[in-house]
Amino acid sequence: MRKRATKGLCCLIGGLSFLLLSLSSALPGQLTIDSGEQFDFARSCMDKGQYDRAIAEFERFIYFFPEDRRVPLARHLIGICYLEGGRYDDARKVFSRTIQDHPDSPFAGKALFLAGESYYRQGMYDRAAGLFGEVLNTDAPASLQNAAHYRLGWTRMQENRWREASEDFRKVNKGDRLYHSATYLSAESLKGELLPHKDPVLAGVMAGIVPGLGHAYVSRYKDALVAFLLNGLFIWATIESFHQDHNVLGGILAFFEAGWYAGNIYSAVNVTHKWNTKVRDDFRKRLKDGFDFRLLTSGKEPAGLALTFRF
Repeated sequence: MRKRATKGLCCLIGGLSFLLLSLSSALPGQLTIDSGEQFDFARSCMDKGQYDRAIAEFERFIYFFPEDRRVPLARHLIGICYLEGGRYDDARKVFSRTIQDHPDSPFAGKALFLAGESYYRQGMYDRAAGLFGEVLNTDAPASLQNAAHYRLGWTRMQENRWREASEDFRKVNKGDRLYHSATYLSAESLKGELLPHKDPVLAGVMAGIVPGLGHAYVSRYKDALVAFLLNGLFIWATIESFHQDHNVLGGILAFFEAGWYAGNIYSAVNVTHKWNTKVRDDFRKRLKDGFDFRLLTSGKEPAGLALTFRF
């Protein structure tokens, strides 16, 4: 019995050894990186909004396939990932490099436009307008020039330059995919000139005559009541102190009241500016931005290569 068991165990061990050797020869230690699959994976991460991961995968693609014709496109998409992720300085560095290293490539004009877009998103409208204007001075494709006119219109609207915005929107060519949106915005932007406006100087004068009246001018009635009662109380207390010959107390109260009185005027002017800003912001928010970012992410993607690593 013992010999039979020993013989069975040896057979089992031999069988397992043969199986392991077979698997080892059938599955050699290697990793294949296909350029097309790598690029598509990076692109899929970008489409899902996983911008940091997409940047890493595009960088991997560039590292392993530096001669691939999609490298400029990969760099372009890295810049867009930075832009979409809110890393505006990093995005501009990528776009700047594209403009300097490949001034004649189809991505140079797009990079110039996107650098302007980065400033636009940061609220730096003067710089954004300058770069959009540069796009119009190049021989960029008509679609990109139309996008620059469109974005210039939005930039002018952000600066409350309503008539200039209308003119920029009107320059978008008929037949362009932004045309219908631009036509609508060209008419709507002119309505910005008709938006109600409150005069901050008048609000300050009203607050100086009657504390709280400047706040009431912009419908801040609670603030108006607080300002009126607070200043009224201090003024009454100051007058009473001097009437009762409490000159020191009267002087102290007068000092504090001067601060409250000046603060009331300053606050009235400030809330009037905010009121005007809110009216215009609300107006802009109801307007739909028809710009589609995907228009600037396309490019030729030729057949890929494959690299195999053994280890």
